[in-house]
Amino acid sequence: MITQHIRVTGVVQGVGFRPFVWRLAQQLGLTGWVRNDAQGVEILVQRSEERRVGKE
Repeated sequence: MITQHIRVTGVVQGVGFRPFVWRLAQQLGLTGWVRNDAQGVEILVQRSEERRVGKE
C-alpha cells in the first residue's frame, strides 16, 4: 500500500474542493479521506502497489 499525505492551503474552503477531490479519487480507484482544518484542506490518499496513477 502506498500512502500520500497532502496539505492544500489558501482559498479551498467553500468552493467545492473536498467534493472535487473525493470524486477524483473515486474515478482513480483511490482510498483515503479529505477534511477541512484551520489551515485549509488535509488529504490522505492510498493505493495498492500494483495500481499506477499518472507518472512516477
